[in-house]
Amino acid sequence: MKERIHEYCHQLHLPVMAERWSAMAEYASTHNISYSEFLFRLLEAEIVEKQARSIQTLIKLSKLPYRKTIDTFDFTAQPSVDERRIRELLTMYFIDRKENILFLGPPGIGKTHLAISIGMEAIAKGYKTYFITAHVLSIS
Repeated sequence: MKERIHEYCHQLHLPVMAERWSAMAEYASTHNISYSEFLFRLLEAEIVEKQARSIQTLIKLSKLPYRKTIDTFDFTAQPSVDERRIRELLTMYFIDRKENILFLGPPGIGKTHLAISIGMEAIAKGYKTYFITAHVLSIS
């Protein structure tokens, strides 16, 4: 029966369940976990892994030059950057409104860092993103 469960999991494209169901079943048995809790944990593990793979794929396809988050941006060093406005952009409201974001300013104020941070947040929320500089866009 174990082989058939493993086979069915693969046929259903559930690789995490195929790999973990036996150990999780053993754990559930020794810790008196209900059937529904066992199934929930197994399904949750599959979903978490699928989401992680999806995020890694989206990051790769985005062509982001590096990974930065808003947590590492120093707003105190750049008082001209409106932190509240940036945090509002991180909600991704502009996507629903079909609006574009354009960062303008002299070198060194964090335009790329902010763009990448917003891109990373969009990816975390399941949006496809693509990073391109204005210079590359202008020669295309």
